[in-house]
Amino acid sequence: MGDDSMQENKKNRVIVLSREYGSGGSQIGRLLAEQLGVPYYDKTFVNKAVEDSGLSTKFLEEEEQKFINSLLFSLATGEYRYGGDKFMSNQVFIAQSNAIKEVAQQGPCVIVGRCADYILKDECDVFSVFIHADLSWRVERAVREYGLKARIAEQKVKEKDRSRARHYEYYTDRSWGEHSNYHMSINSGHFTPEQCVELIRRALAFTE
Repeated sequence: MGDDSMQENKKNRVIVLSREYGSGGSQIGRLLAEQLGVPYYDKTFVNKAVEDSGLSTKFLEEEEQKFINSLLFSLATGEYRYGGDKFMSNQVFIAQSNAIKEVAQQGPCVIVGRCADYILKDECDVFSVFIHADLSWRVERAVREYGLKARIAEQKVKEKDRSRARHYEYYTDRSWGEHSNYHMSINSGHFTPEQCVELIRRALAFTE
Protein backbone atom coordinates (compact mmCIF):
# COMPACT_ATOMS: atom_id res chain seq x y z
CA MET A 1 0.00 0.00 0.00
CA GLY A 2 1.49 3.30 -1.06
CA ASP A 3 2.08 6.15 1.35
CA ASP A 4 0.18 8.56 -0.90
CA SER A 5 -3.05 6.58 -0.63
CA MET A 6 -2.80 6.39 3.14
CA GLN A 7 -2.17 10.13 3.36
CA GLU A 8 -5.33 10.70 1.34
CA ASN A 9 -7.32 8.51 3.73
CA LYS A 10 -5.92 10.47 6.69
CA LYS A 11 -7.10 13.72 5.14
CA ASN A 12 -10.68 12.66 4.50
CA ARG A 13 -11.79 9.84 6.76
CA VAL A 14 -13.26 9.48 10.22
CA ILE A 15 -13.15 5.80 11.11
CA VAL A 16 -15.70 4.54 13.60
CA LEU A 17 -15.57 1.13 15.25
CA SER A 18 -18.40 -0.70 16.94
CA ARG A 19 -17.56 -3.92 18.75
CA GLU A 20 -18.86 -6.86 20.68
CA TYR A 21 -17.60 -7.11 24.24
CA GLY A 22 -14.35 -9.04 24.44
CA SER A 23 -13.66 -8.84 20.70
CA GLY A 24 -10.64 -6.57 21.12
CA GLY A 25 -12.26 -3.68 19.25
CA SER A 26 -10.78 -1.01 21.52
CA GLN A 27 -7.28 -2.45 21.13
CA ILE A 28 -7.71 -2.57 17.36
CA GLY A 29 -8.97 1.02 17.33
CA ARG A 30 -6.01 2.32 19.32
CA LEU A 31 -3.54 0.45 17.12
CA LEU A 32 -5.24 1.71 13.97
CA ALA A 33 -5.11 5.31 15.15
CA GLU A 34 -1.44 4.92 16.05
CA GLN A 35 -0.55 3.53 12.63
CA LEU A 36 -2.52 6.22 10.80
CA GLY A 37 -1.13 8.96 13.02
CA VAL A 38 -4.59 10.29 13.96
CA PRO A 39 -6.33 10.91 17.31
CA TYR A 40 -8.17 8.10 19.09
CA TYR A 41 -11.42 8.71 20.97
CA ASP A 42 -13.48 6.34 23.09
CA LYS A 43 -15.98 6.40 25.95
CA THR A 44 -13.45 7.95 28.34
CA PHE A 45 -12.95 11.00 26.14
CA VAL A 46 -16.64 11.40 25.33
CA ASN A 47 -17.67 11.16 28.99
CA LYS A 48 -15.08 13.76 29.98
CA ALA A 49 -16.42 16.11 27.31
CA VAL A 50 -19.94 15.60 28.67
CA GLU A 51 -18.81 16.29 32.23
CA ASP A 52 -16.99 19.41 31.06
CA SER A 53 -20.35 20.62 29.74
CA GLY A 54 -21.73 20.47 33.29
CA LEU A 55 -23.47 17.09 33.20
CA SER A 56 -22.66 14.10 35.39
CA THR A 57 -22.18 11.15 33.03
CA LYS A 58 -22.29 8.60 35.82
CA PHE A 59 -25.68 9.79 37.03
CA LEU A 60 -27.10 10.33 33.56
CA GLU A 61 -25.95 6.94 32.27
CA GLU A 62 -27.54 5.25 35.28
CA GLU A 63 -30.79 7.05 34.48
CA GLU A 64 -30.39 6.15 30.80
CA GLN A 65 -30.06 2.45 31.61
CA LYS A 66 -33.04 2.61 33.97
CA PHE A 67 -35.12 4.13 31.19
CA ILE A 68 -34.09 1.59 28.57
CA ASN A 69 -34.78 -1.28 30.97
CA SER A 70 -38.14 0.26 31.82
CA LEU A 71 -38.94 0.65 28.12
CA LEU A 72 -38.14 -3.00 27.45
CA PHE A 73 -40.37 -4.04 30.36
CA SER A 74 -43.18 -1.86 29.06
CA LEU A 75 -42.92 -3.35 25.57
CA ALA A 76 -42.96 -6.86 27.03
CA THR A 77 -46.03 -6.21 29.18
CA GLY A 78 -47.87 -3.84 26.86
CA GLU A 79 -47.96 -1.16 29.55
CA TYR A 80 -46.00 1.88 28.42
CA ARG A 81 -45.14 4.29 31.19
CA TYR A 82 -43.65 7.66 30.27
CA GLY A 83 -41.51 9.41 32.83
CA GLY A 84 -38.75 11.93 33.38
CA ASP A 85 -36.09 9.25 32.81
CA LYS A 86 -36.57 9.65 29.06
CA PHE A 87 -35.54 13.28 29.26
CA MET A 88 -32.52 12.44 31.40
CA SER A 89 -31.34 9.68 29.07
CA ASN A 90 -31.70 11.90 26.02
CA GLN A 91 -29.65 14.66 27.65
CA VAL A 92 -26.54 12.52 27.92
CA PHE A 93 -26.94 11.25 24.35
CA ILE A 94 -27.22 14.80 23.01
CA ALA A 95 -24.13 15.85 24.93
CA GLN A 96 -22.18 12.82 23.71
CA SER A 97 -23.32 13.45 20.13
CA ASN A 98 -22.12 17.05 20.28
CA ALA A 99 -18.71 15.94 21.58
CA ILE A 100 -18.37 13.32 18.82
CA LYS A 101 -19.36 15.78 16.09
CA GLU A 102 -16.90 18.35 17.40
CA VAL A 103 -13.86 16.03 17.28
CA ALA A 104 -14.91 14.68 13.86
CA GLN A 105 -15.04 18.21 12.46
CA GLN A 106 -11.49 18.83 13.64
CA GLY A 107 -10.06 16.24 11.26
CA PRO A 108 -9.42 12.54 10.70
CA CYS A 109 -9.62 10.31 13.75
CA VAL A 110 -10.69 6.92 15.07
CA ILE A 111 -13.78 6.79 17.30
CA VAL A 112 -14.85 3.65 19.16
CA GLY A 113 -18.44 3.06 20.27
CA ARG A 114 -21.10 5.55 21.44
CA CYS A 115 -23.22 5.20 18.26
CA ALA A 116 -20.64 7.28 16.38
CA ASP A 117 -21.43 5.60 13.05
CA TYR A 118 -25.03 6.83 13.29
CA ILE A 119 -24.25 10.24 14.79
CA LEU A 120 -21.77 11.09 12.02
CA LYS A 121 -23.57 9.54 9.04
CA ASP A 122 -24.59 12.95 7.66
CA GLU A 123 -21.70 14.95 9.11
CA CYS A 124 -18.54 13.80 7.36
CA ASP A 125 -16.86 11.04 5.37
CA VAL A 126 -17.24 8.06 7.69
CA PHE A 127 -15.91 4.53 7.33
CA SER A 128 -17.63 2.22 9.81
CA VAL A 129 -16.39 -1.15 11.04
CA PHE A 130 -18.01 -3.77 13.27
CA ILE A 131 -15.64 -6.00 15.24
CA HIS A 132 -17.07 -9.32 16.41
CA ALA A 133 -16.01 -12.85 17.34
CA ASP A 134 -17.46 -16.16 18.47
CA LEU A 135 -18.83 -16.15 22.01
CA SER A 136 -16.43 -18.83 23.26
CA TRP A 137 -13.41 -16.90 21.94
CA ARG A 138 -14.58 -13.68 23.55
CA VAL A 139 -15.21 -15.42 26.87
CA GLU A 140 -11.68 -16.84 26.85
CA ARG A 141 -10.27 -13.42 26.03
CA ALA A 142 -12.32 -11.78 28.80
CA VAL A 143 -10.80 -14.21 31.29
CA ARG A 144 -7.29 -13.61 29.96
CA GLU A 145 -7.38 -9.85 29.34
CA TYR A 146 -9.87 -8.55 31.89
CA GLY A 147 -9.13 -10.92 34.76
CA LEU A 148 -12.70 -12.21 34.94
CA LYS A 149 -13.34 -15.53 36.62
CA ALA A 150 -14.33 -18.22 34.16
CA ARG A 151 -17.69 -18.88 35.81
CA ILE A 152 -18.87 -15.29 35.38
CA ALA A 153 -17.07 -14.34 32.15
CA GLU A 154 -19.77 -15.67 29.80
CA GLN A 155 -22.51 -13.90 31.75
CA LYS A 156 -20.53 -10.64 31.65
CA VAL A 157 -19.96 -10.89 27.89
CA LYS A 158 -23.65 -11.52 27.22
CA GLU A 159 -24.77 -8.72 29.54
CA LYS A 160 -22.43 -6.20 27.90
CA ASP A 161 -23.60 -7.20 24.43
CA ARG A 162 -27.25 -6.82 25.44
CA SER A 163 -26.56 -3.41 26.97
CA ARG A 164 -24.77 -2.18 23.86
CA ALA A 165 -27.50 -3.52 21.59
CA ARG A 166 -30.24 -1.83 23.64
CA HIS A 167 -28.40 1.48 23.70
CA TYR A 168 -27.67 1.41 19.97
CA GLU A 169 -31.11 0.27 18.87
CA TYR A 170 -32.96 2.74 21.08
CA TYR A 171 -31.06 5.78 19.82
CA THR A 172 -30.61 4.80 16.17
CA ASP A 173 -33.63 2.65 15.21
CA ARG A 174 -31.06 0.28 13.69
CA SER A 175 -30.08 -3.26 14.63
CA TRP A 176 -26.73 -3.41 16.41
CA GLY A 177 -24.32 -5.64 14.52
CA GLU A 178 -26.46 -5.80 11.37
CA HIS A 179 -23.96 -6.04 8.51
CA SER A 180 -25.82 -3.56 6.29
CA ASN A 181 -25.18 -0.79 8.85
CA TYR A 182 -21.40 -0.96 8.42
CA HIS A 183 -18.91 -0.74 5.60
CA MET A 184 -16.95 -3.67 6.97
CA SER A 185 -17.23 -6.45 9.56
CA ILE A 186 -14.26 -8.40 10.94
CA ASN A 187 -14.24 -11.58 12.99
CA SER A 188 -11.31 -10.75 15.25
CA GLY A 189 -11.14 -14.31 16.48
CA HIS A 190 -9.49 -15.32 13.20
CA PHE A 191 -6.85 -12.58 13.11
CA THR A 192 -4.34 -10.83 15.32
CA PRO A 193 -5.06 -7.18 16.20
CA GLU A 194 -2.31 -6.16 13.78
CA GLN A 195 -3.91 -8.19 10.98
CA CYS A 196 -7.30 -6.62 11.71
CA VAL A 197 -5.73 -3.18 11.39
CA GLU A 198 -4.14 -4.15 8.09
CA LEU A 199 -7.51 -5.38 6.77
CA ILE A 200 -9.11 -2.04 7.67
CA ARG A 201 -6.28 -0.07 6.07
CA ARG A 202 -6.54 -2.10 2.87
CA ALA A 203 -10.31 -1.54 2.77
CA LEU A 204 -9.75 2.20 3.22
CA ALA A 205 -7.41 2.23 0.25
CA PHE A 206 -10.03 0.52 -1.90
CA THR A 207 -12.80 2.97 -0.94
CA GLU A 208 -11.14 6.30 -1.59
